[in-house]
Amino acid sequence: MIGLGFLEGCDLEHFPARRSVRLPCTRRPLRGQAARRKGARAGCPGFVHDLILAAEVARDADAAALPVSDGRVAARVGIGLGIVALTLAVFLQVRHHEFVDFDDLFYVVHNESLRVSTPAEALRTAFTTTSLNSWIPLTVLSFQLDRALYGAEPAGYLLTNVGLHAVASAVLFLTLAAMTGATWRSAFVAAVFAVHPLHVESVAWAAERKDVLSGFFWMLSLAAYAGYAARPTLWRNALVLVAFALGLLAKPMLVTLPGVLLLLDYWPLRRLDRRAWLEKVPMFALSGVIAVVTFRVQREMGAMDYGEAIPFGERLGNAVDTYVQYLRQCVWPAGLAAFYPHPLGSLSLLRIAADACALALTTGVALRLRRSRPYLLVGWLWYLGTLLPVIGLVQVGFQARADRYTYIPLVGLAIAVAWGVADLFPARPARRVLAGVGAAAVAALAAAAFVQVATWRDSMTLFQHAFALAPDSIPTHTQLATLYLRAGRFDLAEQHFRETYRLSPEFGRANLVHFQLGMGEALERRGDAAGAVLRYREALELDPESRRANAGLGLALLAAGRADEARAPIERALRDPPADARMLARLASLAQGEGRFAEAVWLCRVALHLDPAAAAARNDLAWMLATAPDASLRDPEEALRLATQLVGESEPPSANALDTLAAAQAAAGRSDLAVSTAERALDAARQKPESELARAILARLARYRAGEAWVEPAPAPRPSDAEARPGPG
Repeated sequence: MIGLGFLEGCDLEHFPARRSVRLPCTRRPLRGQAARRKGARAGCPGFVHDLILAAEVARDADAAALPVSDGRVAARVGIGLGIVALTLAVFLQVRHHEFVDFDDLFYVVHNESLRVSTPAEALRTAFTTTSLNSWIPLTVLSFQLDRALYGAEPAGYLLTNVGLHAVASAVLFLTLAAMTGATWRSAFVAAVFAVHPLHVESVAWAAERKDVLSGFFWMLSLAAYAGYAARPTLWRNALVLVAFALGLLAKPMLVTLPGVLLLLDYWPLRRLDRRAWLEKVPMFALSGVIAVVTFRVQREMGAMDYGEAIPFGERLGNAVDTYVQYLRQCVWPAGLAAFYPHPLGSLSLLRIAADACALALTTGVALRLRRSRPYLLVGWLWYLGTLLPVIGLVQVGFQARADRYTYIPLVGLAIAVAWGVADLFPARPARRVLAGVGAAAVAALAAAAFVQVATWRDSMTLFQHAFALAPDSIPTHTQLATLYLRAGRFDLAEQHFRETYRLSPEFGRANLVHFQLGMGEALERRGDAAGAVLRYREALELDPESRRANAGLGLALLAAGRADEARAPIERALRDPPADARMLARLASLAQGEGRFAEAVWLCRVALHLDPAAAAARNDLAWMLATAPDASLRDPEEALRLATQLVGESEPPSANALDTLAAAQAAAGRSDLAVSTAERALDAARQKPESELARAILARLARYRAGEAWVEPAPAPRPSDAEARPGPG
C-alpha cells in the first residue's frame, strides 16, 4: 500500500521560506518517538499506517514537528468516514432517479458499445470506440461493467457515481491533511468538494461517469504523489504515473494534473526545484498525446462544429466572463441549471473588461502574497489552470459553461479560502468561532446540494427546472417540446416548438416543420384528412420546398376527396430525385381518375420499377390493363398475373384486390371465375355500410354474369376513386 501523505502536524512555518526541502528516503526515529508511534499505529489498517509513517518521516527530516498524539489517527479516520457519510446523505436519493434524456440515452441506454459478451470484446470495444465524442476507454469499460451488473436499471449506474465521489472526497481529505498537517482545514476542503451544489451534475447524472471516475484517479494520483514526495523511489513514481494514466483514460481533464503537482511542490511540499520539473516530463508527454487524440476525435465526431462557427473574440469574451461566473456560483450556488446558453456576442465590452480586471487583480494579489501566503497563489492557479481546457477557447457543444467543469477546479478555491481565512484569525477563540462558521457553511452547501440532486430525478423535472431559470433557452424549449411530444401532450409540445422558432427562426424552423409533419401523419392515421391538410399546409408555409410536406399534403387531399387539388403538391414532391414509388402511384391514380390512362399506366410501371412490392401501383396497373377504354393499353394476361399475385399476398384479400382480380378474369374470357371472385369482393365490400365500392362491384357483377368484361367509360373516373383504390402497401 502506498503512502498517502506526509508533513503530519507541520504547517507552513515549519519549512524554511527560501530553500527547497529534500526529504530523506529513510530515517531512524528516536526511541521514545518510535514507542509512541507504535502505540498510535496499533490496530490501524495498512492504509492509515502508511499514511502516518510517511508523515513521520517528513517530520523527523524537518526536526520542528510536534509529536503525534495517540488519537490523531483515529480522529482522521473518523473525519474521513464522516465525509463519506455526509456525501451519502446528500446523494443516496439518486437510487430512485431515472435516466435523463440529456446524453444518458446516447451514452448508456442505447450505446451499442456497452453490449459485449467477453472481456476481450469489452477491451477491444472500449479502446477503439469514439461513440461518446471522445476517447475515454476506462469510462466505457466502467459502463460495460455496469451494464453487466445492472442491465438497464439506472440506480446501479448512479450509485456507482456516488461511491466514486464519496471515496474521492475521503482520499482528498487524507492526502491534504497528511501534506499540510492541518486536519480541519483539509476536512473543510474535502467537505466542500463532497457536497458543493456545483458537483451535483457530475454525480447525479449517469452520463457524467467520466467526471467522478477521473476525479477518483485524480485524488489517487495526489495521494501517490504525496507518498513519492515523502520517500522518492522508482516504484512510487511508477504508481503516480499509473494513477495519472488511468485518469487520462477516464477523461482528458487530467491533462492539467502535472501543473497542479508543480503547484503542490511549491506549497505545501516546498520541493520545487529542477528535479521536480524533470519528474513531470513523462506526465506532460502523456498529457500532450491525450490532448492531441481528444482534439482529433472531437473534431472528427463533429463536436466542434458549433464552436468553430463562433468568432474567437466572442469565445474569449465568454471565457473571461465564465471564470467570474464560476467564482460567483462557488460562493453563492443559486440558479444552477443543466444548460447555460452561450451568450454569443451579447456580452458587453464593459462587462468583459470588468471581469478581466477582477481576474487580473486577484492574480496580482496572489502573486504579491506568494511568500507569506503561498496557498493563495497555489489555490488560485489551480482554479485557473484546471479550468483552461474547458473554458471555451476551444468550444465543444452549445453551452456557455457547465457545472461539471468545476469538479476539480473548485478544490483550488477551497484550499485558498480554508487556509486564507484561518490565517486571518490566528487566535484560539476566533478559531473556535471560525470552526462553527465553517461547519455551518458546509451544512448549508449540503442542504442546497440535496435540493439540487432532486432536480435530476427525471427528464421532465430537469428541464422544467432549467426552463424556470432560463425561459429563453432554445435547447431547453426544444428538449421540453420533445418530452411533451413523447408524453402525448401535443399542445404543450407545439407551444415550445413555436417558442423555439420565435427565438431563433433559423434553428427552430426545422423542428417546427418536423412537428407539423408528425402531427399531419398522426391525423391521417386517425382518419382526420382535413386536419392533416391544415398541418401540412402550415409546414409548407415554413418550408415550401419540403418534399415530405408536399407529399403528405397531396395524400391528405386525396384522402379528403379533393383530387383536383392533390396533383400540384404531389408533382412538387416528385420534382427532385430520388422518385418516391408511393407518390408515383398516387399520381398515377390521379391521372387515371382524369381519364389519362396511358400516363397512368406509365407512372405505375415506373413506381413498380422503384418498388416492386408497391401494392397500390400493382393494383392500379392491373385494373387499367384489364379495363382501359383504349384497347391498345389492355393486356388481360398481365393484368391477371398481377391481380392474382396481389390477392395471394393477403389473407383475407381486400375487396379492392378481389374486384381487380374479377375484372382481369373477365377480360381474359373467364367469366365464371369473374362471377365467383366478384361475389367474394361484394361480400367483403358490404362490411362497410353504404359502401360506394359495393354498389360499383354490384354493377360490374351483372356484366360478368352476362359473359361481358368491364371497360371503363372514358374519361369518367372509377366510382369513388378515393375509396376504391387501396392504401399503399
